[in-house]
Amino acid sequence: MNASPSIASRVPPLLLAALIILAPLFRSGKIPLATLLLELLAVAAFLALWWWSERRLVLGRLEVFLLAALAVFPLLQLLPLPGLSPLDLPGQTDYFIASQAAGVDRGATTLSIIPRETLSGWLVLLVPIAVYLLTRATSVRSLQKLVTLMLVVAALQAMLGLMQFGSSPSPMFYLGIELPSTGNAVGTYTSRNNFAGFLYLSLMLSLALFMATLGRQTGRTQQGRSLRERIQYYATADGHRAFMYGAVALLLLLAIIFTRSRAGIVLTLLGVLLVSATFSHRIGGGNAFGRMGVIVSGAIALAIAIGLGTVLERFTVSDSLSNGRWIIFDGVFVGIGQFFPLGAGTGTFQQTFARFQDLSQAHYLINRAHNSYLEWIYSGGIVALALILGFLGLYLARWFSLWKRGDWGEFRYIQVGAGLGLMLMLLHELVDYNLFVPANMVYFAFLAGLYLHPYREPTAPKQRTKPVAESAAARSEQALRKVSLLPQAGEPGRNPFMD
Repeated sequence: MNASPSIASRVPPLLLAALIILAPLFRSGKIPLATLLLELLAVAAFLALWWWSERRLVLGRLEVFLLAALAVFPLLQLLPLPGLSPLDLPGQTDYFIASQAAGVDRGATTLSIIPRETLSGWLVLLVPIAVYLLTRATSVRSLQKLVTLMLVVAALQAMLGLMQFGSSPSPMFYLGIELPSTGNAVGTYTSRNNFAGFLYLSLMLSLALFMATLGRQTGRTQQGRSLRERIQYYATADGHRAFMYGAVALLLLLAIIFTRSRAGIVLTLLGVLLVSATFSHRIGGGNAFGRMGVIVSGAIALAIAIGLGTVLERFTVSDSLSNGRWIIFDGVFVGIGQFFPLGAGTGTFQQTFARFQDLSQAHYLINRAHNSYLEWIYSGGIVALALILGFLGLYLARWFSLWKRGDWGEFRYIQVGAGLGLMLMLLHELVDYNLFVPANMVYFAFLAGLYLHPYREPTAPKQRTKPVAESAAARSEQALRKVSLLPQAGEPGRNPFMD
């Protein structure tokens, strides 16, 4: 028996709210118990979506295919391959010989070199898939509230980051996080680069909502208002909302600066310029401030970009491996060539990469490739490459259907802001690994669900107009009544008894 629709409609937003709040709370979800909690919530989400069948998911064929392939492929890497040995699979010979020398029985032959790690990687992968499906199953009104919740979480994290930077070198506000050195804003994350990634995702949403609400008011636009009316606007609820989103954006911008992450600051600079170019002609739903609004928003964005450029030169610091990424990439390319086209197995990078690690970095534990695309191809081979191209194609195709002429509703601003945030993180993955951090996986999937949501602008009700002939006849009838009932000006009144 299915639950009532009212209960079914509440479950996805409640589960999404729990994931948004809990995802970064415990070391950005990277410790085992935090990861387990997120995985349990993901399983609960799948059960809820299956149980309440009336919550139909409107997904395109390409979306269904890509999500199914993403969920099933790691399981295929765990299937035993009867009649084959690791000697028959590309890249596995050396690992098989080492296991035999150590007396370790690897069991049945699989595409994954370490099946246990692949199973663990598959369980983590369920989290973003569940978040995406929950987002698509949630109403637009509930999604707008969840976006506000995400901005609240981001603002709290940003304030914690500012306190961490201000209290340096004391580790008081680092909540027990062991870092190489204090003095950076990290929130509850273990990496300032990953923390910056979460902050610029939230910044794009806050800036989009700021542009949507600034000057938005029923009635005349800002161009047609007097100075007094413009000032009074900021005392209204709409004005308060615009001020709140602007304040949150400023807070997030400061926190990104104090992460001292070079990639984070560069991408934020790019994001601010893109927001100005995208929304300057659509401030307040339309072009509420006219050409002056376009000029002012462009000038502010340019000033912020110049300021961030100065910060980038004088304020940022590099981590110990930032200059050695190209050396890591060389080793990853060698590994891809060894394991291609089948890959080493999902989640096995850390355990298998030591074979390809450069001796100059032997004193480091290289747990990530610092380029998510290369690591995915290293682990998944040609299937991972096809999935990357498929998801990128889906992302690019959505821009053509999302961009509409005319005035935009507030949710479309959210979608465009989400699209810009996704773009920044996709660029960031060229030099980092945000999408291997559970918390950022949750937020990335949430923004992807917002961006690909099949939202349509509500059509304004058409005013019923009378036909021209009918309106003309009505005016003629009114004129005749006026002539017959009222004396005409300039004519003397006639007394019929005088005839």
